[in-house]
Amino acid sequence: MTLAFVRPALEPVELMPIPAGAFQMGSTEEEVERAMLRWKSALIKPDYHLSFGAWLRKEMPQHRQEVAAFQLARFPVTNQQYGAFVAQTGHAPATSLRQGLPDDHPVWGVNAADIARYLEWTRQRTGQAWRLPTEAEWEYAARGPEHWDYPFGDTFDARLCNTREAGLGGTTSVTRYAAHPTAYGVCDMAGNVEEWTSTDYAPYPGGRFIEDNLTEALGPVYPVLRGGSAECGGDLARCARRHGPHPNFNLFGFRLAL
Repeated sequence: MTLAFVRPALEPVELMPIPAGAFQMGSTEEEVERAMLRWKSALIKPDYHLSFGAWLRKEMPQHRQEVAAFQLARFPVTNQQYGAFVAQTGHAPATSLRQGLPDDHPVWGVNAADIARYLEWTRQRTGQAWRLPTEAEWEYAARGPEHWDYPFGDTFDARLCNTREAGLGGTTSVTRYAAHPTAYGVCDMAGNVEEWTSTDYAPYPGGRFIEDNLTEALGPVYPVLRGGSAECGGDLARCARRHGPHPNFNLFGFRLAL
């Protein structure tokens, strides 16, 4: 049965070509210290500063990472796109659909099983091998050839992304910040919704395993999410920042890759 808030038409996915290349993934000690100084007094909860250093050290050591050419969706999956899937399959609607949020906002409130089913559905409908980006692909596409600290440049600006600092109180259209894409033309990679990747957390080569609130809540193996969201601070919008689907947060979405 088609739910009243769902429009069954499926919008096409606009893809941006990401060239093959290599980049320095993660952060140096100096970059971690700089991020600490920039964000430790601006965290959404004052007691987060006790763990903040450990969270950032998940980004170390910085290391060379090669990436094959791929395509990445220009925008995250929207409520309209996910709604078409719900209407045609009877799959349970995401939280953002149950709340009746606009079609052009990113879908959120989806877990790994929901995403796997959506990917299977899109593959069957199109014959294309849709998937999530890997963590390395996500960071590479966000940084661009100039190796930016944020998807829109080296300096954080609350006017260019929907993080808590923007004060918007919830998600926005995925096109709201289209004038400030990554160097590869991908939009909304900072804020709005955190984005699932296909990579599980593990230390970078030569790094150490970090036990923190994510391992306490999710166990030692959990999927890496990237990009920050409207309910989190701008520290999570850094291209190098590694996070996960902690149950204290809700705005988890995703974008497609080929």
